[in-house]
Amino acid sequence: MQPFKYGQVIAMWLLRITLALYLFLSYINRISPINFESIRFYVSLAFVIFAVLLLVGGFLSKPGLTVISGLIIFLLSVYQLVISFNGRIDIGLVMYLFPISMGFFFLCQGNK
Repeated sequence: MQPFKYGQVIAMWLLRITLALYLFLSYINRISPINFESIRFYVSLAFVIFAVLLLVGGFLSKPGLTVISGLIIFLLSVYQLVISFNGRIDIGLVMYLFPISMGFFFLCQGNK
């Protein structure tokens, strides 16, 4: 059986929408108490901004915005993984692998 080639475009948009929605819903509550002295506020704000920019980048012909958004999401997710590591692997830690892998995917693929 041959792969469904036209489904790749749909799959890319589903991945893009899912990642943006996941990051937006996960981090929007963390920026509501505005605290300019907290690094957590800035990390959450960056997640929300670059999740939206990842969606916007999908509508552009050049992949620059998508690649930059993927890079920032990847790096922020790695940062979150590192600071939350407590010496053992549990489900909370594994949840950071989803945005890490998706950010890396969009970093490598762009708008293909």
